[in-house]
Amino acid sequence: MSRVVILKIGDGSFETGFSVTLEIRDNHLLIAPFAEGKLVPNLDIADALQNYRRAYYHWVKSQPSLGITVPHSMITHAAVGDPRDNLRQATQTLKDSLNEWLNSSYLSSIQNRILFHIGNQSEVRFFIQTTHFDLQQIPWECWNFLHEWCPDVEIALTIQRNPPIINLTSPIKVLVILGNIDIENEHNSLCLSSLQTALGNPDKVYIQILSPSSEVPLSTKNIHNELIKNPWDIVVYLGHSQTSSDGYDGVFIIDNDTALSPAHNLRNSLGIAVKKGLKLVICNSCDGLGIGRQLANIGVPHIIVMKEPIAVRVALRFLEVFLPNFLEHKSLQESLTIARQELRLHEFEVDAASSSLLPRLIENPEEPPLILPLPPENKGKNHEQSSPLRLSSRWKQALLFILSILVTLSVLYWGGVFSDDASKYPEISLGEEILLKTNRQDNIIERGRQAFKNQDYKQAIQLFKQSLDRLPNNPEIRIYYNNARAAYQDRNPLKIATSVPIGNNPEIAQEILRGIALFQQELNDEQAKNPDFHFLQVVVANDNNSGVDAKDRAEKFVKDPSIIAVVGHNASAASEAAKDIYVQGKIVALSPTSFSTKISGNGYIYKMVPEMETFATTLSEYIREQTDKLIIQNPTNLICYDNRSGDNYNFAKKYKNILLGQQFQKVIKDADFDCNIEQEMNLDEQEIYQKIAQYQVNILMVAPYVNDLKRAVSIFKQRPAQQLNLVLLGSPTFQSYLTLAEGKQGVENLVITVPWYDLKKDNYIQSFWQNKINVWRTPMAYDATKVILTALQQGQKFDRESLYKALRNDFSIEGMTGTVRFDENGVRNMNNNPDDDRYLILQVKNGQFVPLAPIKSAGPV
Repeated sequence: MSRVVILKIGDGSFETGFSVTLEIRDNHLLIAPFAEGKLVPNLDIADALQNYRRAYYHWVKSQPSLGITVPHSMITHAAVGDPRDNLRQATQTLKDSLNEWLNSSYLSSIQNRILFHIGNQSEVRFFIQTTHFDLQQIPWECWNFLHEWCPDVEIALTIQRNPPIINLTSPIKVLVILGNIDIENEHNSLCLSSLQTALGNPDKVYIQILSPSSEVPLSTKNIHNELIKNPWDIVVYLGHSQTSSDGYDGVFIIDNDTALSPAHNLRNSLGIAVKKGLKLVICNSCDGLGIGRQLANIGVPHIIVMKEPIAVRVALRFLEVFLPNFLEHKSLQESLTIARQELRLHEFEVDAASSSLLPRLIENPEEPPLILPLPPENKGKNHEQSSPLRLSSRWKQALLFILSILVTLSVLYWGGVFSDDASKYPEISLGEEILLKTNRQDNIIERGRQAFKNQDYKQAIQLFKQSLDRLPNNPEIRIYYNNARAAYQDRNPLKIATSVPIGNNPEIAQEILRGIALFQQELNDEQAKNPDFHFLQVVVANDNNSGVDAKDRAEKFVKDPSIIAVVGHNASAASEAAKDIYVQGKIVALSPTSFSTKISGNGYIYKMVPEMETFATTLSEYIREQTDKLIIQNPTNLICYDNRSGDNYNFAKKYKNILLGQQFQKVIKDADFDCNIEQEMNLDEQEIYQKIAQYQVNILMVAPYVNDLKRAVSIFKQRPAQQLNLVLLGSPTFQSYLTLAEGKQGVENLVITVPWYDLKKDNYIQSFWQNKINVWRTPMAYDATKVILTALQQGQKFDRESLYKALRNDFSIEGMTGTVRFDENGVRNMNNNPDDDRYLILQVKNGQFVPLAPIKSAGPV
């Protein structure tokens, strides 16, 4: 059994304070002495709670389509301005006031005891025991201290502590009561098949429906009869409800003429249902805290209510997420946490304002965690056929009544409040998650992330800007800073995504992100002056240059309709893996760095660089020139490659074939020595230099795998003293800060060819990033982002289809990398650039990549 932490808050008030006692139990045994503390007097938290509720009802009143009646006690002259913005501010004030109150209270002994006895326990249940109505209203899940040691803990109220009753057995029996709400059923056939898949094996559940149109019609008599005559495990109520003015009771509003109270006309029948095994009541209805208190007093062990009015569509979305997770044997608390996280993604969108704070769990801590039991093994076919609880038309009817609208909403509101937001997934972030490991260690960045996640964008802007003032060369935080600006200043910002290997190749990833972030900064700065366009947000994803991860990220991008286009991926293998997903999803993806010819076509896939063999030709011509000028005499070449990189393997192959056609060139053939440097071959630098000495090699060319660049650089770094004059050559992959940082003197004089970019822009890029090293990936990513946004500006709408059409219509821009124009296959047409603007030959000099000056004869190497 999981450990149970109970924070018992005694009698008191906000004027005088409250005494607090901590209890920690494991398997019902007390495992720690009681710790005591005190919540200090604080009227600010009471005011913040009341202001939040008033702001919430003011927002409700501004949404007449919700059909919610505002209690007279909550009618107030709210602040002038947008009700949703007022609610957003009141919500944040409530969270801040809660943490300020708890931080200033005498809770250190309690906190230390929690940390000592809980530690890294995977299963922890946390309870607040209090009878104070306002304390029950407080969003305890926003307590920062708890998030630090257990981010996903679900905090429950406990009102009564009773001995546990019988456990769930399979199949569970669910009574659904549909009150006075309007549910459309026109898409039933579409919903049924989808919901059957979502909910899994129907043998897990037997469902009885009470509604105005069900086989057993909705009435007070039938509700009593069903609660009394049949053993129910779960009761779900969907409809209207209301808490009494004193907070101690509430009513289910069955229809315009009938309201039922758990404290009065339902008390006896609910009590009998509890004795027969009722474990969970879900009141997915408005203002249910008073109902929850009475259900707990009756002895219902697990209760979920909504603290304030809730829109029907949000209530149904909650069930759509909660039920499948619970039916797949996740615990009640875990299922509730997942559902709350789904609501949090859409906290202040349309009719979902502040929705994640609405669910409140009320439990008896003496009960074990509520988990649906696994079905008995080896269930016989005859037993299945004879089971009286086997689901049939009633199951289908229940799903259609409760959940059909949910799948319908996914279709009708694709791109609306509950679209599939890509940034909710791990390894994908708009600013609510920090992907780069080194950034996670920065306290200011972490506070900025928390502010962004809590949608306090103004605070996030300030914190991210503070971090950038100290670390200006940080593209991930630069992007999140601009994302926060966009969220704060633009109700409808444009959104693109990028996928880079930020997990296992952070240097390469940041080189790409710098180009994207620089254009985003320029665009957002310009938009602040020119309201005719929109701010830009960039979703950042980590794909580790892995084909599997790239496909996963691509699928999530496609399903998020707010993402218009993708800049990515980095490695050709990743781009190739994701290509078909983008084509099928009809979303433009533009890779700034992939060389493969297999990623073009269909009008949705574009790439900024030509195939890598182009640069092999340039490099081989450079060597021929040096040989003809007798700068290199008796040229003997050793070519090393990494077989995991298709691009670099082709580069090495092309380079070798060209050399074999040149007079006087000698190439150490595979039969003599195969210099495959992939990690599995276990070829070390010592063996390579032994072969160099054996065959009197004077030209060494290395074509590495970008994810193993550090290891490839070590080949140059380990040169023995007598080989310092060895001519070193490499593919475009080598142009990276990592090459210089790791190689140091070992890479001095290394010659590489790279895609052309305007070296006159180096000063601008280096000045912006306060970084001495600029590489071709940064301007390529800058131009890729510029292509997308420029094409969007030319279209009639800012959407995927308009972007697709604009790029197909003889599109071109002038960028940092020259003229950018694509052929019908999405391949960049480098013929638009003059011959000397197609590539650069660079050499490492004094720790910098510099254009190669004409070389005069210096005698034999």
